Amino acid sequence: MRTRDGASSSADEVYTALRGRFANGDLAPGERLTEAALAQELGVSRTPVREALGRLQTDGLVVPAARGVAVAALSSEEIEQIYELRATLEGLAAAHAARTQAAGLVAPAVLRALQEAADEVERAVDDGDAKRCARANMGFHRAFGDISRNPFLGDALHRVWDRIAVSTVSNLSDGHWAKTVLSQHQDICKAIVAGDEDAARTAAEEHVRAAMRTYRAAHRV
Repeated sequence: MRTRDGASSSADEVYTALRGRFANGDLAPGERLTEAALAQELGVSRTPVREALGRLQTDGLVVPAARGVAVAALSSEEIEQIYELRATLEGLAAAHAARTQAAGLVAPAVLRALQEAADEVERAVDDGDAKRCARANMGFHRAFGDISRNPFLGDALHRVWDRIAVSTVSNLSDGHWAKTVLSQHQDICKAIVAGDEDAARTAAEEHVRAAMRTYRAAHRV
């Protein structure tokens, strides 16, 4: 992010920085975001912040509030709906990734990166850091989403992930679920590496549905 001492940051840079906070689960539902505070924190004028917040509102990530915006909160029904959509999208992404691997179009380095992403989740779980777990978890899901080589699917997934990141942090605070995640990630990895499209789809869909059950039990949704 550039400072006021140089050229001002563009709205795109501010937007990317703020989207990253949603993706990492750093923002809580209902949290207030003001132009003035963000401009000072990021070292930019209020104009690019205003434009970036407008884009986030269009994305459904924030809603208007007094003197700024607030992080959008999902209702119980919306959470159910978005998990259902996520299961379908991630199942499709995993299936496409396995199909691409079966066709010999995935470089060994990409497969190693996928396994490393799964291993990073395990290290974060062992350290007991829920926020780090959530970031690592999203890194793993993005890794196999990228292998699918479908930019339209990727765009849809990123929008869903950003909306649901807060529930990911909540889930990974549950030690039992965090351990379950590790074995399910390995199932997804194995299916993709084996080029087994059906197994990859099933593993990814069941993983998301299990996450929904965990969230529902914790919040009585």
